[in-house]
Amino acid sequence: MSRDVLRVWLNLDRIHCYDEGDGWGSAEPYLWTVFFKIDGETVALTESLTLSGTATVIGTPGSHGNLGDTDVDAGEDINIPSAIGDWSPFLTPIPVPDSLRPFVGDDLPGVVGVVCVLMEEDNVTDDGAEAGHTALNAAVGSALADIIATRSFSNPSITQEEIALYMDAVRDAVSEAVKDQQNFFENLWSWLNEDDAVGSRVFFWTHDDLAAGDAIDFSERWRDEGDWELFGHINASVACTAEAAAAASDIIDAIFSSVAREMRSFRDREVGGTRLQQWWSLAERSTPQLVYALRQDPQLAESAAALLRDIPQALENRAAPLSEEDVIHARRILQRLREVGSRRARIDASRALDVLGHLQGRSVREAVEFLSSVHPGRTPRPVKDISHLLNPGLRAPKSAVQPIAPSRPSIPRKR
Repeated sequence: MSRDVLRVWLNLDRIHCYDEGDGWGSAEPYLWTVFFKIDGETVALTESLTLSGTATVIGTPGSHGNLGDTDVDAGEDINIPSAIGDWSPFLTPIPVPDSLRPFVGDDLPGVVGVVCVLMEEDNVTDDGAEAGHTALNAAVGSALADIIATRSFSNPSITQEEIALYMDAVRDAVSEAVKDQQNFFENLWSWLNEDDAVGSRVFFWTHDDLAAGDAIDFSERWRDEGDWELFGHINASVACTAEAAAAASDIIDAIFSSVAREMRSFRDREVGGTRLQQWWSLAERSTPQLVYALRQDPQLAESAAALLRDIPQALENRAAPLSEEDVIHARRILQRLREVGSRRARIDASRALDVLGHLQGRSVREAVEFLSSVHPGRTPRPVKDISHLLNPGLRAPKSAVQPIAPSRPSIPRKR
């Protein structure tokens, strides 16, 4: 049986300081993160039963001060910014040649993960720290290339022990890069009190670890330079938004089988190639975070179930107004996503909430017309006049009442 393409949400939530370990002063921590995946987008199994291809490696910005808090004491929590703590990729099964499928299966599981290195600033220069960060990204890419080259059908897994061997080489590469970037006196100054490596850890999960859709909490505690603990979670959903929503709870799953055909038919018949596709893609992008929120809140899952339950009737009778209860359920879900989602998900939820108010009291047909005319951007200029669909009691972006003007032939200037 083939594996599904998964939409993953990997989130590093916070760092807790039990003991800053910096003598009389406060600590100045910073975090290097490198996200990676080995999957079917860039890797395949060959006829010789070995993997061929390259890993996807995503570096993140900043070194000194990139956690936004340079004065940390014991007992404090540091929220990890989304720019260095959130990643939401697709995880694609690794393809298998047709000739090998009877023996190997339809595909192999991909792997997704993140390298975390927690540092504490002392005397290394900003340029030196950034050089170390760049070296870390390159070294992780090199290590993953070596791992792929040694994988085969008989040796597909990666172990923490194997990762630890590569991390020794990664640390050496980072140290040398810092030294090469700094001059003699800067190296001497940092040698007197170089930036402390609080700790490092490589977290990774396979396709099969994530397929159930459960939220997996993870953490790592380091006690070498003070006492610190990093917390995060990961969850995934199948790439189809409708199927992902069905996996969010037992309540929804019980209802989904009766509405799946209508939802897929609507998507295939009316979504593709229209601006409605942009709204559908927005929902798909935020699905793992939505699933995570639904699993944490049974009442929210019941709201999602209620929305699913009403879909067939709404699609069958397009002239009927949207249910007032369904609008309330949708608003509750979007508000929760705006509270707990990543920065991108919060922005998406806010834009959807702005639109939702104008859909209230409208028919299903009018709602489809509205969403098909306005894309979910910061300045959503409609492709036609939709002033008749705007709720006069609500504020609307100026661009929403200024349809894109038709192009006019240019008139040559008189000389």
